[in-house]
Amino acid sequence: MATYAAFLRGVNLGPNNKISMPALRAMAEDLGYTNVATYINSGNLIITSAKRAATLEREISEAIKDTFGRSIDVTVRTAVQLEKIVAENPFPDGNPSQVSVAFLVKAPDATAKDKVASVAKEYEPFTFAGQQVYVNYSQGMGNSKLAERFSAIIGVSSTIRNLRTVEKVLALCQRDG
Repeated sequence: MATYAAFLRGVNLGPNNKISMPALRAMAEDLGYTNVATYINSGNLIITSAKRAATLEREISEAIKDTFGRSIDVTVRTAVQLEKIVAENPFPDGNPSQVSVAFLVKAPDATAKDKVASVAKEYEPFTFAGQQVYVNYSQGMGNSKLAERFSAIIGVSSTIRNLRTVEKVLALCQRDG
């Protein structure tokens, strides 16, 4: 059994893709996952399962479609992967609420870095690390063209969490062990 964090893309942002966290937890328990928890209202689901991450991504996405009628991309990382993501933050002096991690559903193609570089401002340094991209939005995400269209720019579906949220989700993954 392993502990995982499932990050749901675009949940509870504005009027679209509304999913209550108690209903999401109940759905996860119905799927047979244990130690189910959520963190804040933006689709951060913590579970324990013997299944592999790719299987969990598919199962959770299909269950959301069946239960809530929403097509939501789901990206799953193990607690160990989250530990590494937090430890390898390339912007350790950045504000953890402005340093973001984009969790990609698959590895981007070779042109992704150039595409991001063509849109990122000089005050938005970024680093690619496997299926994650770190961005230091030192002047906030609100007016950032990169943040606004990140998945379209990179060509891969992603969901973005600030480092503070990733740290809190990691703590929940580690709560029982």
